[in-house]
Amino acid sequence: MRRSIVLTVTALVLLSGCSVVRDVSAARCPSSRKLLPQGAADYIDFVRVGGITYHAGIRPAAGRALRDSDLGAQVAVVRCKLADHIIEGPGTRLDGDAAYLDTGTPVYAVKGYRPTFRLAARRDGKLVLFEAADNPRARTWADLLDLGGKVSWIGVNDGNNRQVAAIKDRKQVARLVDLLLGSPAGKPTACADGGNVFLAFHLDDATATVLSYNLHFRRLDCRDPLPKPFSAAIRAALR
Repeated sequence: MRRSIVLTVTALVLLSGCSVVRDVSAARCPSSRKLLPQGAADYIDFVRVGGITYHAGIRPAAGRALRDSDLGAQVAVVRCKLADHIIEGPGTRLDGDAAYLDTGTPVYAVKGYRPTFRLAARRDGKLVLFEAADNPRARTWADLLDLGGKVSWIGVNDGNNRQVAAIKDRKQVARLVDLLLGSPAGKPTACADGGNVFLAFHLDDATATVLSYNLHFRRLDCRDPLPKPFSAAIRAALR
């Protein structure tokens, strides 16, 4: 049976708003870790920086692609590419690893966003956007997503990523974003696919953040239920 494994890019140190890059481009995968052929697993496209796991390409795409002008300061360098390996055993989620980014690949902040939410790196000549999927220090959605004051409208997409509704009133959008960011995020757990739509938060810079939403259980990305007024607004838009 093939398994999906979240493995781990390098250290991000933020001190008084200043970033420090740890250059580990010459480092190699530690020989002490147990390595098996990639055929034993499927890899999620991730990077791990500062204890935060970021994913790319997990959800449907929306909004424009990143441009070079979106890149901020370099915050990390890939230490170990794991595309040809699987790591087993406890204590294997280490900063310094990436699934598909080559060793030595620079990792950048994205202008206008906290690096705890968005990072970017270049692969095969294209910029790849990574967004936080697991932050052990996050308590509310505001700790996970940097969306406050940045969402211009919210699209509601079906399971095939076709837009079926939209919320474009700026005051309503602001209220919904405030409801979201003030809500407990919790940890992702297993949740049913039934009733799922995708919420595309279209941002002022024309990029977008897309999250799955279960209409019945009011769960965004399989986390804690959001307030009932949030769900009511999404249902009203669909009607």
